[in-house]
Amino acid sequence: MQNDLPTHYLAARDHLVQLAMTPGWWHYSRHRALELEEESVTHGHGLWPGMREAVRAELKRLGFKPRPSDL
Repeated sequence: MQNDLPTHYLAARDHLVQLAMTPGWWHYSRHRALELEEESVTHGHGLWPGMREAVRAELKRLGFKPRPSDL
């Protein structure tokens, strides 16, 4: 999947992954991924479909689990 994604998409995903792994930023990262997906629909540009899943999959691949205090 990763090789099929454009560079700007991977950069945004990686940024959100880094935020999610930063203590205290888990919820923001999830919320921002949702916002990007919604922008794809409301603005009709289709740049960010599936961003939440892409972030989730990358976090899973990295073996990351949020701290209980971040949940």
